[in-house]
Amino acid sequence: MDHAANMREHAWKYFELHANQRIAVFNFFLVASGAIAAGLAATLQGSQRFSSLGIALGLLLVLVSFVFWKLDQRVSFLIKHAESALSETEQAFPASAACLFKYEPAVTAAAATDAWWWTKHWTYGRSFRFVFWVMGLFGVAGSALSALKFAGYISW
Repeated sequence: MDHAANMREHAWKYFELHANQRIAVFNFFLVASGAIAAGLAATLQGSQRFSSLGIALGLLLVLVSFVFWKLDQRVSFLIKHAESALSETEQAFPASAACLFKYEPAVTAAAATDAWWWTKHWTYGRSFRFVFWVMGLFGVAGSALSALKFAGYISW
């Protein structure tokens, strides 16, 4: 096997490792945040004595969302690094549609030019950040509602 093929294989394995890691980390976030959110919802429906637990669970959900967002940023950086390396290995090939990593940034940018955010092409990063923010905001809202319930301002 020639040197270019070895470099391509090395870069591909690096990319594959971190791409799989990103999905695994996000799946773990979904499980962890779902469990915390379910507990938070249960404390909001329970009696006032569980409200302090609801405050803690809401803050924990915010913390978990932040930590997993930062982990996703790191893995995203590593994936972009691998994509750059794979793009470099494609420089040896003539210009063709088979150069996936070489032309991907331009193709993605062209797909993201739609004027409306809901029809615009979303990347994994944008989708994951949206979920992290939604869960973080759910944690803030749940913690605030629990605090209001604890103080006796609301009851249901």
